[in-house]
Amino acid sequence: MTEEQEWASLLAEVFDKLTAKHAAISYKFDKLELSGMVDRNGKKVSTGTVVLTGGLTITTKT
Repeated sequence: MTEEQEWASLLAEVFDKLTAKHAAISYKFDKLELSGMVDRNGKKVSTGTVVLTGGLTITTKT
């Protein structure tokens, strides 16, 4: 299993548990910078950068 698949699996488990509990999680960001790289034809290529400032709330419904 790749690292991305492991994260996806972990997140799916977390969301299942949150849904069962009707939970809400709030995150606040102050210049959170996310950047990535992909491998294209043996070369590392930047996927760009996203900067987040503000809030994100995840709520669940059944």
